[in-house]
Amino acid sequence: MPFQLNTMNNVSLKCNWCGTIIKTNPIVVKTCCNNKPWVFCSNGCYQKWLAEWLKKQEQRTGKGKQRGGLL
Repeated sequence: MPFQLNTMNNVSLKCNWCGTIIKTNPIVVKTCCNNKPWVFCSNGCYQKWLAEWLKKQEQRTGKGKQRGGLL
């Protein structure tokens, strides 16, 4: 599960999800799968990315697939 990193710097960065330039404090998260942190401009962008990330994790583990059986 991703965890949020504390950022105190006010630097201009680009949002990894939508590509907009961030001029306020960004939301920075790190996952076990990525070597570098992901930077987001808003909570909305972070939530959209998180939904996609969770969907991919379920597909990798097979939890999202139905197991077929005899009827």
